[in-house]
Amino acid sequence: MVSAAIVAALMRIAFVCLGNICRSPMAEQVARRLVEQAGLSASVSVGSFGTAGYHVGEPADPQADSALARRGWPSGGHRARRISRADLLGLDLVLCADRANLADVTALAGGPDPEHLRLLRSYDPASPPGADVPDPWGLDDAGFDRCLALIEYACRGLVDGLAGGTD
Repeated sequence: MVSAAIVAALMRIAFVCLGNICRSPMAEQVARRLVEQAGLSASVSVGSFGTAGYHVGEPADPQADSALARRGWPSGGHRARRISRADLLGLDLVLCADRANLADVTALAGGPDPEHLRLLRSYDPASPPGADVPDPWGLDDAGFDRCLALIEYACRGLVDGLAGGTD
């Protein structure tokens, strides 16, 4: 899934959800920590964006930060950003939380690019094809915890692939 040649240089990965306050910031924190633990920080950079500008400049949803903290992940310091076409040009891999965001990012990019744009859960080997990370916004803490668990599985699959340098 991930080219060893890309990982040998600097691979720029971004996670995308709707407002960049729940799913994508949680994925960014989880992936960044897993990348550090795998010793890949010098070759992999991680960020996140939203497809909508509703929350630009705002911190992550407090429930997202709380879910991260409950499960031992770093949290805090996030500021929501909206993805642009220029951002897409600087990224090697864009992982979208759901099919609606994937469609928005694909349209922004000017068309499909299966090597560049994917669903986040495509990296979870136990996930069915086309599976989304459901939006926890407005749910209780248990909803955020379920969302984070899905993100963790996918991010572990991603980083395992990066560490192995596999395609």
